[in-house]
Amino acid sequence: MKIQVSLIPEEGQQFQYTLDGDWYREYLQKGGGIDFRIQPARIAAEIHKILETVTLDISVETALDLDCGRCLEPFTLPVQSGFRYTLVAARDDEDQKTELADEDISFGYYQDDLIDLDALIYEQIMLQVPIKPLCAEACRGLCAQCGANLNAAPCACRPGTVDSRLEALMKFKVKKQN
Repeated sequence: MKIQVSLIPEEGQQFQYTLDGDWYREYLQKGGGIDFRIQPARIAAEIHKILETVTLDISVETALDLDCGRCLEPFTLPVQSGFRYTLVAARDDEDQKTELADEDISFGYYQDDLIDLDALIYEQIMLQVPIKPLCAEACRGLCAQCGANLNAAPCACRPGTVDSRLEALMKFKVKKQN
């Protein structure tokens, strides 16, 4: 959803909507690497404008379909996030290199009188994805030897045995250089 700043009423604006389908794929291609599915996202937003400064209070409720980082089984991660953005019109003096002050970090920028709300929502959802998603904190993962899912049942592999393809590395010694 794109919001035209000049059309925001003086008293502010509230709205709710749902993002479903593959709306996030456009942003996912830019970030690369992670592949997951975002279930329909329910958005509630409140927008206020004072001159060229826009304040957005947004809440997002959705769920992500991810693969566990230990056992590789699919699982659903619920996401509930509330956030506030303060956006100001982008400046045209980009050719001047200046150092950012502390107060500059708390502001975002919009260009051409438009705010891409979906991009802000995608950013907040991505911030909720853990570095190593786990189906459960106690997930036992996969057996390093046979690949069996240890959450389903224990495997018959003996602990401490080494894959025969890696035996040569057991004899490998690194010489220290003085």
